[in-house]
This record gives sequence, C-alpha cells and structure tokens, in this order.
Amino acid sequence: MKNFFLALFLLPIICFAQDHVSEFLKIDKWLTNEVINGQTKELYLTNPRTHPEKIKLSGNILTLNTDGTFASKYYAPCGYDCFPSSKGTFKKMDDNHIHLRIDSFKQHGPTRGCTPIDDPTQRDLGIFQIEPTKEGYRLIKSPTSNSNP
Repeated sequence: MKNFFLALFLLPIICFAQDHVSEFLKIDKWLTNEVINGQTKELYLTNPRTHPEKIKLSGNILTLNTDGTFASKYYAPCGYDCFPSSKGTFKKMDDNHIHLRIDSFKQHGPTRGCTPIDDPTQRDLGIFQIEPTKEGYRLIKSPTSNSNP
C-alpha cells in the first residue's frame, strides 16, 4: 500500500518533467549574448520571433541546423566592426543537457584593434545544462563536464 501512495505522489512529477533540449531545438535561430568561443561557460538565448523588441541592428545570432551543426556569429549592417564567428557541432545528451564542440573560430573586420583570427582548432566545450528563462533559455556549462581545451 505504501508503494501505491508513493507512485501516486511521484506520478505528477514524472508526467510534468520537460524535455528542455527538444523544445530548445525546435527553434533554429536564436539571439545570444556572445559568439560561442573556446571560453564559453554560459550563454543566454532569446527567441527573436517571440521577442521582436530584442532584435537590434547588430548583435549575436546562433543558428542550429538539423544535421547537428551550428553557426554562431556577430552581425552589423554597417560592415565597419569586428566580426567574430564560430562553427561547430551539438548533440543532445538527455532531456536537459547538450554537448557543444567548436570546429573553427574566425574574426575579421576593418576596425583598429580587430585582430584577424582564422583558428581551425577543434575544441570540446563540454556538456551544457539547458534552463528555461523568461526570454528563452540559458546554457550553463556543467561543472563536472570533461572538455579538452
């Protein structure tokens, strides 16, 4: 009888558990707070379709492709800025975690102080937990994540 009541108590918790990664992956373009790079430990994502007021003339965007690849870049319409970008892969680990890997990082631009970079070094960023926020999602690097810098 105790097991029956325990099962009834846990049933709502199990039924309402959400698969944050699948919900996150339903959207292919996100506004972000930074371009994904070798030091990324936390990333904030905003859905530009549900938050059009967040769309600016310049900013960072993350594009997720159905083949498990991503492109992260900074854009500005003027063309007179420093433009970092990265490409890599992502993989769903479970309902709340995603694994990120950078395949290349580039930076170019005509402004003074914009050091040109063309780095094809692959970097394993590790496993990130996906947490929903009011604006979209937050990716947080798991402290136990083993990555190869």
